[in-house]
Amino acid sequence: MNFQRMTQTRVRAWLATIVWTISAVGFFLAYFSGGGPSEFDTDSRRHLAAAAAIAFGFAAYWSGLWLTRKREGQVVADERDYQVVARASQATLIVVLVIVFLMCTLLWLIHEAEGVVDVGWMWFLAYGCMLLALVTNAVLVLVLDRRTGGHE
Repeated sequence: MNFQRMTQTRVRAWLATIVWTISAVGFFLAYFSGGGPSEFDTDSRRHLAAAAAIAFGFAAYWSGLWLTRKREGQVVADERDYQVVARASQATLIVVLVIVFLMCTLLWLIHEAEGVVDVGWMWFLAYGCMLLALVTNAVLVLVLDRRTGGHE
C-alpha cells in the first residue's frame, strides 16, 4: 500500500478507518469494563477514559486531514471521488439507522419485563452510533472506491 500514489479521498478513508476503529475499541473497552452499562453513568473514571478515546479520534483525524490537505499542483479529487463519497454517505445512513433500530428493539426485548433500561445504554447509543457512522463511512468509501475501479 503506497500512500504517496493514492488519491486524497482514499488516503483519508484509510486514515479514518484506522483512527476511528482504534477510538471505537478504546471506547468499548472503557464502556464495558468495570461493571458495564449499569454502572457507566456513575463512574467518572470510565467517562474520562471513554472521552479520551473519542478525543484521540478527533485529534488524530483532524491532524490527518491537515497533513493530507491540498498542495500546489496536486489534483485532490475528481467527480468520481465525489460520487464515491456521496454513495458511501447514503449507505452509511441506512446502516446506522438499521443498527440503531435493532439495538433499541433488542434493549426493549431484554428489559421489557423490568420496564426500565439502564441510562448507561443511552451513552452507548450516543457514542456508539457516532463511531459506527464514522467507521462505516470510511470503510464504504474504500469499498466503493475499489469496486468502481479506484484510481491511484
